[in-house]
Amino acid sequence: MDRIGVSFQDPLDEYELIHRIGCGTYGEVFKARNKETSELAAIKILKLDPGEDITYIQQEITMMKECKHKNIVAYFGSYHRNTKLWICMEYCGGGSLQDIYYGTAVYITYMKQAKCTETLRIVSLFLSDSSHTCFVYPADFGVAAEISASVAKRKSFIGTPYWMAPEVVAVEKKGGYNHLCDIWALGITAIELAELQPPLFDLHPMRALMLMSKSNFQPPRLKDKSKWSSCFQSFVKMAVTKNPRKRPSAETLLQHAFVTQLLTCNLVIELLDMASNPDLHGVHVPNVMGACFSKVFNGCPLKIHCAVTWILPKTRDQYLILGAEEGIYRLNLNELHEDVLEKLLPHRCTWLYVMNNVLMSVSGKSSQLFSHSLLVLFDQRHLQRRNDSLSFSSHCSDRIKPRKFAVSVKIPHTKGCRRCSVARNPYTDSTFLCAAVPSGLVLLLWYEPLQKFMHLKFIPISLPDSLPIFELLVSTTDEVPQLCVGVRESIKGNPENSRQFDIVELNNVLWSPTGMPSGSSLKAVKVTQIDRDTVLIALEKTVEIVSLQGVPSTELVFGFPIETIVCLQDSVLAFWKHGLKGKSFNSDEVTQEITDESRVFKVLGTNSDIILQSTPTDDPSAQSNLYILTGHESSY
Repeated sequence: MDRIGVSFQDPLDEYELIHRIGCGTYGEVFKARNKETSELAAIKILKLDPGEDITYIQQEITMMKECKHKNIVAYFGSYHRNTKLWICMEYCGGGSLQDIYYGTAVYITYMKQAKCTETLRIVSLFLSDSSHTCFVYPADFGVAAEISASVAKRKSFIGTPYWMAPEVVAVEKKGGYNHLCDIWALGITAIELAELQPPLFDLHPMRALMLMSKSNFQPPRLKDKSKWSSCFQSFVKMAVTKNPRKRPSAETLLQHAFVTQLLTCNLVIELLDMASNPDLHGVHVPNVMGACFSKVFNGCPLKIHCAVTWILPKTRDQYLILGAEEGIYRLNLNELHEDVLEKLLPHRCTWLYVMNNVLMSVSGKSSQLFSHSLLVLFDQRHLQRRNDSLSFSSHCSDRIKPRKFAVSVKIPHTKGCRRCSVARNPYTDSTFLCAAVPSGLVLLLWYEPLQKFMHLKFIPISLPDSLPIFELLVSTTDEVPQLCVGVRESIKGNPENSRQFDIVELNNVLWSPTGMPSGSSLKAVKVTQIDRDTVLIALEKTVEIVSLQGVPSTELVFGFPIETIVCLQDSVLAFWKHGLKGKSFNSDEVTQEITDESRVFKVLGTNSDIILQSTPTDDPSAQSNLYILTGHESSY
């Protein structure tokens, strides 16, 4: 026993058992701690039959000792004590893949990470929760299958029936099986990850065995093929080939397109993040829009100011476009497995808006309004791809692909732009863009035939130094919108609790900072028009619903300082430092709520899709996570 490394010392002298984390046919698995080093370990305690020859496990223990690889669970040692065998291995705190259901393709494809036959032979897959590395670990090298002399040979019948290959079930008739039964089990595991349970799981194990032993038994298939790619379906079909002689080997499956596709560490990091922060993933908004949050990037180092989404017409891929201190970047939301942020433009950007295939931005050191052709920017012939990379995550490296040049046009008279607002007049189908510059206002009108914003007028006007409110409001009587730059309390003679908007008439300038009515200015944080005669006003902790003339109808109370609001079809989302709350317009009912004081949230964009950023509360300069709330539409 000494020569194979099995100790007869009391394992409790070296390890402290913390709690049981699993059990199986032959024994139990415990989480434990090394008393000397405090290192965590997983200890499998197997009960041996009286008189059993322990030399049967020599080969398995020797194999575990010799398998030293970053993708394979480390072996610490074995103990034989009081008819029990203790096998001490590395503790994988990330948990079993079956415990975290999120993006099935991610789980199964990660089997390729070990790049060896053993990976495709082993069913138990575990994740490490190391903050520096991210590996899928094969574990359980068939030790249990070799423990008992009565079932030691590969002509034995033992295991969990739902994952058994047909030749294992019929071992007594057909006389044996080989390692290809593990390929079948891998295919069943793939189906389990996709459908949350293996085939025949609703049957009693003996009933399942009886069906599998029949000559007309057909290999299982995915129930709903529309949910899965043809590549994944092909992989499953090959793995569960009924005839073991025709079943592919592990080497062959390692060349399959499903396994060879590129994945990054960030995807598995997301799984662990989802397991530890479930409230921030898949939060469904209960309205007719069916909106929900999805994380799209983990560990972004950019100092982001704004964001929009856009669909490339040629491929129908949706892109997230980020405006940051470092420049303008794009992320393909249809290829999140690549985790690549590509630099489109190198200049600082503080505001973005997409109109058809045109990107409007406030960019550069002088904060000037620009117009960019997205079709040219996204043309792969104009994207210079380099081999060098820059770390974009604390966990793994993500490439930044810089732009060689861009087709961009400066909008005249917009240097020093500090605020922008866009509004569409649904009654005339006209879209306006208003920009605040040091000497006044620049009003642009979208001209469809030329696909660009054209200069409509310049309005010389003195504006306040601070412009927390800068919102275009549309009326049914005027083609050109009004500009709201503030909100005031009701004045004498107006209905009680009514509000008055500080309005700049863009047709005829009638506003001056000293010529406003006597009502006290309110500390409004957001003004949003939701239909032709309804406007939302976000104050410190309330959202007021008023008419375009300021007459109140409803007040929604929130218990936190509101930073911004976003309108859904029948509710409003109020965002604050540590989360959000949604309330119905009709009943004041809370439609959804997220609160996480360990994270600071910031809304980056609200045009068609809501883009949200979060950073750790105790480290504001840390890398951020990005989310999208899809299903959001605004009528104005």
